[in-house]
Parts: sequence; C-alpha cells; structure tokens
Amino acid sequence: MDLNGLKSFVAVAAEGGFGAASRKTGIAKTSLSRHVRQLEEQLDVRLLERTQTGFRLTDEGRFLLEKSQPLLAELDDLAEVLGTRRLSPSGKLRISVPTIMANSSFGEIAARYARLYPDVQLEVVAEDRRVDPVREGYDAVLRAQPSVDEELMGKRILSDTVLLVCRPDVQGAPLPFIALGNLYREKRLEIRHQGVEHQVETREVMRLSSPTMIYDAVLAGAGAALLPLIVIGEDIKNGTLVSLGEQIDGEINFWFLYPSRRHLSLRTRAFMTLLEEHFSP
Repeated sequence: MDLNGLKSFVAVAAEGGFGAASRKTGIAKTSLSRHVRQLEEQLDVRLLERTQTGFRLTDEGRFLLEKSQPLLAELDDLAEVLGTRRLSPSGKLRISVPTIMANSSFGEIAARYARLYPDVQLEVVAEDRRVDPVREGYDAVLRAQPSVDEELMGKRILSDTVLLVCRPDVQGAPLPFIALGNLYREKRLEIRHQGVEHQVETREVMRLSSPTMIYDAVLAGAGAALLPLIVIGEDIKNGTLVSLGEQIDGEINFWFLYPSRRHLSLRTRAFMTLLEEHFSP
C-alpha cells in the first residue's frame, strides 16, 4: 500500500474536504486527489463517494480511516524516537481531562508546557464522559479511579483526599447532600474529623452528573458534597467553604493513561513528567 496515498486519504477524510486537507498539509488539491485515486485503484475499492456538495466516505473508507489513523500516528512517533525528526518534542498532542481538574489547574500546566515545548501543538479537551483514546484520536487521557483496561497503560500522577465540604451557613440534621451520578447512595457517610471517626447523616437534595456542577452547587449553598482536596483547597483556606472531615477510605487516584499498543512518544512523555512535577507533594 502506498504510504503517501494513505496519508493523503486520511488527511482528506479527517479534514472533511480536499481544500481543507490542502491547507492543512501544504499539498496541492490536485496532488491529493491523484493520491486518493491511485490508492483506490491499488486497493480496487471505492473509498470516497463524490456528491454535489463534496464527498462522503464509503463503508470501506470509514473502515480504512479508523484503522489507519492510529497506525500513521505510530509511524510518526517511531520516526521521532529513531531520530529522523528533531530530538525535542514536536507534533500534535491531544489530551482528555476531567472538567473538575481542567478548571482547577490545567490552564497553568498547559501554559508551562507550551513555554517548554513550543514545537508541540497542544490540545486539551475537558470532558466528563469516558473517551476511547484510540478511536477518538487522543494521545492520552487523565482519569479518576479508572477501571482495568487491557488497551491502556499509564501511571498514577496524583492521590488526593476526599473531603465533605459545604458553605459555613449550610446546616441541618440530616445534612443536605449533593450526590454524584450513581455514587454515594448511602445516607450515612463515614467521616474522620480531627482524628475522630464518626457518621454524618445526610439528606439528598439533588443528584448531578458532573463534579464541576456539584462544586458550583456547593459554592452556591445548595448543600454539602464530597470533593477532592485539589478542587476545594483554596476555598477552605479563604473560608468560602468549611471541611466537615475526610471520607474514610475515600482516597481518589488520578491516572495518566495512553494506548498500550503504542510506545510513549517524546511529547506525551514530557507532558506526563510535567504533570508529575506539578502534582508532586
């Protein structure tokens, strides 16, 4: 299979058109069109169906795009490691992070990374859904309490304490409580406060799917919630929120994960190292 033809096809399909792909790659539209046509002839299959407004991918085209994108990315990474490209990190780096962490510190981390590695095009996407890094084109993802996944490997970059917090004016017995998704359904929370373990009786007032929404609701005085220290540390220091204690056995771990079938590129490794430095005790 012609590698240039495959790269041209992926560029056209990913960018949504020959013009956009030409601007992205610097290759003339006529050359891109010729490469794709030659690839179709070589494979003896139609990859693009031309329409009045542009084109659409055939089933074979979608299959080839899905399978070839990670392979081409791996080839680029191999070239980088073997020294055919610059030895300093370069290229595009796409990371998915939970919104709660993105809102607390990732702007600072991204800015430092950009200063250290100006040749890397960094994209950080904040989202609470579970993404598939291979199918969705992510180099790595940051996840809280990840389940075992044979397709991913990585490193824990932060272990954090989970605290029960609320505004100083929030009171009540049982305590009004904001729950996350389908977690923390029990009415009594096991809490350790100033070295003493006790139970806190709660009354659920709302259930929100996003930790960021929960944090905002706590700040607005809607009730108490369990949140990691990294998120609410400054609010406790300045008195906006008060801690009612830490959740017993409630440690939360954040992991930096990447596809196990790919080696760790220089740009991805540099980002992971920066995270470790930022979150080190």
